[in-house]
Amino acid sequence: MPDPSSPFSRWAVYAHKDNTGLGRMASDVRSVLGFGHHLVIPSERLVDQPIDGTTERLLPADSSVELVRFLLSGLEGILFFERPNWHPQLLRLAHELGVTTVCVPMWEWFKGNAPEWKYCDLFACPSHFTEKIVRTYGFKNTCVLTWPLDLAKFPRRRVTGPARHFIHNAGLVDADDRKGTRDTIKAFCRMKRSDVRLTVRMQKLVPLPSVDDRVEILSGNLQSVADLYLTGDICVQPSKMEGIGFMVLEPVCSGLPVITTNYQPMNEYVQQAELRCRTKWFKRKAYPTHWISHAHLKPPSIRDLTRRMEWAAETDMTPISMYNRQWAEATFDPHLLRETWFQRLAQVATRRLLA
Repeated sequence: MPDPSSPFSRWAVYAHKDNTGLGRMASDVRSVLGFGHHLVIPSERLVDQPIDGTTERLLPADSSVELVRFLLSGLEGILFFERPNWHPQLLRLAHELGVTTVCVPMWEWFKGNAPEWKYCDLFACPSHFTEKIVRTYGFKNTCVLTWPLDLAKFPRRRVTGPARHFIHNAGLVDADDRKGTRDTIKAFCRMKRSDVRLTVRMQKLVPLPSVDDRVEILSGNLQSVADLYLTGDICVQPSKMEGIGFMVLEPVCSGLPVITTNYQPMNEYVQQAELRCRTKWFKRKAYPTHWISHAHLKPPSIRDLTRRMEWAAETDMTPISMYNRQWAEATFDPHLLRETWFQRLAQVATRRLLA
């Protein structure tokens, strides 16, 4: 049952409940902010986690208008992630029922000309870069809010000495290889050292470049997200394009050094210039039939990525590891996050009532 003492006990997050990034974001909203309800969108690529019928209800995109009205009734607000797979009448019906609507935009897919945005009360942007993209479409109802990452999910690591065990978490490898999995393997195999190794984890096997005996490929889901960061001396996550970039942010919060691309928002988390890889420019279509001008990939320079790995293999990682964890504890303090989010969303709800 929802905690009646939570200021968000009558708020719902509308999202997946699976092991994707969006599913884990929904979990963060409930565990850190204390949202009382979860309206669940069926998973697109993975198996849904079990649903608690008391505070969680399935709400597929093809649900009847009557069901949407029923599930929205009694709520103060809903928070959802900007994706094309939620119910097409959700915002309009919420607006009619007086339910505050808050969107967390994913900047790389943001289609600012969608007509339903007129019913959105606030765009809660997880980075300044995201807010910049949203504002280019003329929206003024935006703010930047630190994502309520649940720091308790992650191990507290303290890496000492030069990096010897490199790890890369690929998740589900898509056609564009957005996480830079193949680039990571190619760059690592160019290293001449025999005393280093690379572990690549992915949820499903896909064709990969040829590897040598220093590279280990693992497939399948781990029981807990914490298991991704229990081993290794350094993460290599040269993402080409990210909304929030959890595969970069999470190891940083665990105290692991992280090599990533010098591109937003990844370079907002990795403070050490020596670990930020140069990128190349590459434009792409974000959807098969729609061109989104700001949705482009920035692949890493393979040569520079190898150079960053070699630097890490020759440098003591202790101060970087300690700094990362201290930064995480200051940034994602749960009490501060709850207070900040509550104040901002309360202002939006009040303004909506007075309008």
